[in-house]
Amino acid sequence: MRKLISRRLNAADEDGVTLVIVALCLIALFGMLVLVVDVGGLLLNRREMVNASDAGALSAAKSCILPASKDQFATAEDAADAYALDNSPRAKASGITNIIQLNGCETKGNGYVTVRYSADQHLFFAPVLGAGGNGQVTTQATAIFGPSGRASPLPIVLYDQAFNNCKLKQQIDPNATCYVWEDNSNTQGAQASFGLLDLRTDDPSSYGWNSNPGVSCSNPGNGPDTWINNYQSAPLPDLPSNWPAPTYVCRVDGFQSNAWADLQKLVDDDDVADNNDPEDILYFPLNRCEPVLDGSQGGQIERINSSQWQEVPCPQTPTQFDIIGFVAAKLIHIYDPKDVQGSSGTCNKPRIMPGANNGVFDLNTFGTFNGCFTTSPDTISNVTIDRSSGTPQPSPVQCPTLVFANNCDWTYDATSKIISWNVNGPAQDNASFDVKFNWQTGGACGIPPAGNNSGHCLILQPVEVQVGGSGAGTGSPDSNLRSYRLCEPAIPGSCAPITVPVP
Repeated sequence: MRKLISRRLNAADEDGVTLVIVALCLIALFGMLVLVVDVGGLLLNRREMVNASDAGALSAAKSCILPASKDQFATAEDAADAYALDNSPRAKASGITNIIQLNGCETKGNGYVTVRYSADQHLFFAPVLGAGGNGQVTTQATAIFGPSGRASPLPIVLYDQAFNNCKLKQQIDPNATCYVWEDNSNTQGAQASFGLLDLRTDDPSSYGWNSNPGVSCSNPGNGPDTWINNYQSAPLPDLPSNWPAPTYVCRVDGFQSNAWADLQKLVDDDDVADNNDPEDILYFPLNRCEPVLDGSQGGQIERINSSQWQEVPCPQTPTQFDIIGFVAAKLIHIYDPKDVQGSSGTCNKPRIMPGANNGVFDLNTFGTFNGCFTTSPDTISNVTIDRSSGTPQPSPVQCPTLVFANNCDWTYDATSKIISWNVNGPAQDNASFDVKFNWQTGGACGIPPAGNNSGHCLILQPVEVQVGGSGAGTGSPDSNLRSYRLCEPAIPGSCAPITVPVP
């Protein structure tokens, strides 16, 4: 008879427990590996993709505001993809449209661009825990662009009409130069001079930038010298333009003796490969010259007393300028008064009428042939024809228009500088008459403004688009300073003043 043997389980018996512990430890270990390797890789990839999207958005925005002559990319998409790949080679760019929002590209107004980039991420340990073997990281970024409302400028104001041979409101050739006149006594007229500004911001109730209208505008002393001298080494913080609301800035009386020498240090260094190097580009505040009848809307003003002021036209020097934006330009040369006066004279020579060419002749050729000047002058004025000694009466009469009449003898076309003789007029034909006119040739900066004997001239090369400052979209469309920045449409006010839909 077999005996049934029973065995009492011992609570201290640990056979098989190790296997369970090892299994749990392996799960925890693989979980840690997933966190460290796979999730860490995803986070690293995401950081690269955030940089890629940010760089792509900024590059696309820059491409939108650059002129074709300075943009190395054919489209904003090309610009975005190039910089995204520079920051993350894993970003999917080829053959994919990564710009998901684009508005206002290549216009003078405001705009925005949103890009989205993805990258694959191989997962090494996540499949052990049942997850897939491939992951993907997707990021997006938005940049806005437009006329900049802020910059760190020189304390020198410019008028848009002061650019005599080019206009800031027109398309500017980035390779062309413009000249600007400056005169200590502020020459009256359309060529309007420019002057010094007070860039202080600590007491707008008394003076400085963005000051209250009608303030006393106390003089900052040697401040302009210091600001110009330290412009590159220690520039002032960006200063705002409130356009279309006024930005009143106090005028500084006089031009400090050291200012021209300080400004000379900022002349373009003429690099062998000049790519509008940041250290060569200067920022000038642009004054509002359009007549504004409503004082609440802006326009430069003249202080009457502590509580009264009035708007004044741009040819006059105001107490406070109204800054509507900024101009980015390179300073090419500064001319002293003696170098820019040019030459002038009076030409008074006899000529047989009608003579050769049936009495039609060009005053440029006439003056050169008779030794009045060696090359054609810039202007010819006060043209007259009088009887020479011994020529019978009557004296020649100029026709009021370019059309001959029986009671007049000659016409003058001021555009072509051509005189035409009327053989049917009262004056005697084939007789000698004195042709007299004044001529003037400008110097390096054209003809100086009338009465501007002390005027300096600056040769500037405006930069059509220069990224700088801040406050994209808050500036005047008349300003050539454009800027861009990143923003987040999902955060209210982040993209202000530009309205950007949440993608």
